[in-house]
Amino acid sequence: MKKREGFTLIELMIVVVVIGLLASMAIPNYLNMQNHAKEASTKSNAHTIQLAVEDFSVRNDGLYSVNGADLTPLLPGQGLMTNTFSGLLTEPRFGAQAAAAGEIGVESVVAGGVITGYTITAFGKANNVLTISNGN
Repeated sequence: MKKREGFTLIELMIVVVVIGLLASMAIPNYLNMQNHAKEASTKSNAHTIQLAVEDFSVRNDGLYSVNGADLTPLLPGQGLMTNTFSGLLTEPRFGAQAAAAGEIGVESVVAGGVITGYTITAFGKANNVLTISNGN
């Protein structure tokens, strides 16, 4: 009798099918986790801007500003933040809401002609993922 070594074609095909099934389950989860990580980074950028706005307020006797010229020196990297979805360095949108993936928007809350607070929005892959408000 001949001694046979190795795998049969059917055994190899079964292994390939099993690997394909495992990959088809793992790849969508991996992509979803990447989007969650990018949105978490965008939220972190929004929090950094919130800290800059609050820092400006503390330094100026409780007066808020959402002006880029006032806040840029208080932000890391001279106000340029990495947009996690595009990979580009961008400034926050001062005076407007976030409108595109990875953007941060900073708007003032005005009461009686005085800036009494701020609203910071962070835009995820398809919609707002965070809104931070302070003031009336």
